[in-house]
Amino acid sequence: MVDARIDNVDEMEAPARVTAALAIGLVALTVPALLINLYFTALMLDRWPRLRHGLGALFTTCGADTSSCAIVVKTPYARLFGGAPNVYVGITWNVALLGLALRWMVTGGLVVPWPYLLVAVVSVLVGVYLVRALVVDLRQPCPL
Repeated sequence: MVDARIDNVDEMEAPARVTAALAIGLVALTVPALLINLYFTALMLDRWPRLRHGLGALFTTCGADTSSCAIVVKTPYARLFGGAPNVYVGITWNVALLGLALRWMVTGGLVVPWPYLLVAVVSVLVGVYLVRALVVDLRQPCPL
């Protein structure tokens, strides 16, 4: 009888573990994207030299060549949203995703509100467009 009870507890805890694992996965994917957006923001604004240097060194250590990124952020492709820099939208999206991951951890519920799904689809489409612009129009490799 004790064994059956332990099995039931394990079965009840399994969804919570899956939700926690997915939340951690979302954080693990979102934090690097947030750091890239902060790096591009520092490049665009030509501010925060220590942050630029530190993030640039981190990305170089990871094998990325950041030399062309400063050129890319000065192009019109870096401002697709009514003149606002793309990175501002990216930072907002990253913070929203971190909030979603926190919600999953706190509530144990794995719910994705429909606006998140819509923004995710638009993000993928914009990403495909920007990659094409980098490769075809700008001919600038920016591996971040």
